Amino acid sequence: MSDGRVTLAQSVAQRAARKMMRKAAPGRLAAAATLVLSVLGSAAALAAPTATSPAAAPVAATTAAPAAELVLLGVAGGPTWYGADSPHGISSALVVDGKAYIVDLGSGAYRQLRRAGIKPGAEQAVFLTHLHTDHIIDLASLLMYDPSARRRAKASLQIFGPGRRGALPPLAAGLAGDPVIHAENPGAGTADLVDSVVAGMAADLNIRVRSEGVPDVRGFFQAHNIPVPPGVVQDPNTNPAPPMDPFEVWRDERVTVTAILVPHGLVYPNFAYRFDTAAGSVVFSGDTAVSPNLERLARGADILVHEAIDPAWVDHIVGPKPWDARQQALARQLLEAHTTPQQAGEAATRAGVKRLVLSHLVPGDAPAAHWLSAQDTFKGPVVLGQDLMRIPLMQIPLTQAVKQP
Repeated sequence: MSDGRVTLAQSVAQRAARKMMRKAAPGRLAAAATLVLSVLGSAAALAAPTATSPAAAPVAATTAAPAAELVLLGVAGGPTWYGADSPHGISSALVVDGKAYIVDLGSGAYRQLRRAGIKPGAEQAVFLTHLHTDHIIDLASLLMYDPSARRRAKASLQIFGPGRRGALPPLAAGLAGDPVIHAENPGAGTADLVDSVVAGMAADLNIRVRSEGVPDVRGFFQAHNIPVPPGVVQDPNTNPAPPMDPFEVWRDERVTVTAILVPHGLVYPNFAYRFDTAAGSVVFSGDTAVSPNLERLARGADILVHEAIDPAWVDHIVGPKPWDARQQALARQLLEAHTTPQQAGEAATRAGVKRLVLSHLVPGDAPAAHWLSAQDTFKGPVVLGQDLMRIPLMQIPLTQAVKQP
């Protein structure tokens, strides 16, 4: 690797480190410095020999794993915008041998894919953890944009996600009325969602297909509801994520994808995913409370990408106490359906993962120091996710985590 690239990586890491230190609370500067040193050490590690460099021991070509890296496209959680410094909405891609396997499509995900160098047609599959709007809002962009480029690339995108919920969730105590949205299908699943996007865009699509010769986008993707194994869930309103074993969702020559149900309030189905490749394994928690199911799925993984919520922000957003029924319902959804950084660290420790990456940060603009309690409960490397951060799985040391300039 050239000295110029090392210098650039160090410069990028230094800029990120300075920003983290500026935002760290005075009482947590020492902890912030620990996380900063991890980032700076990552940049320095770029100069280390890899399995393909002349200085490294020779490796037989037949046993070399395909290049694989985790790309954090956006790391903010929640259906909102946190201000000028807000990261993009939650979305990640695991890129294996040039093919992208995408997890969730939050706000801005489509542009972030392109900024990350993932071109139309390189997207192999999308895996939606659940159908909250902050995880799916950019699905329409991915489906509708660049049809000509997709035709040239002979694109074939597989979209996997939860099926229909079934029973409506109960009305929370203290809330009035009986509101039901889209009563004819109030618990729509992934296939319904994709069909609805196409239907809603029909006027535009018909003009382009009939008068401009633009390819019919429907030929470039297929949507699949992921069936929950029979007999696992009796009632999604009482226990939407009971104990279970992981089950296989997808397999090709590059990855094997398994899933498991995890608890996120009354959301059902709500999945965490594990990707096993020749280069290593990555687990995405999705949105979840503390979950033995997630820990079972993540056991021994190289990387656990875990959500986190800042408890101080919950108090701020819900408002001063005493809380009325609406405030209580909101606080319960936020705190009982998510995990704090400390809890994420505990989960990573119990699962025995090698590295913890914090993403789906709520709020997206919290100071770095607010996430550092994960280091109190997980003694391995903790990476605070940033937009366009790239984390290789193999050949470059796992201390590597550099944000793209």
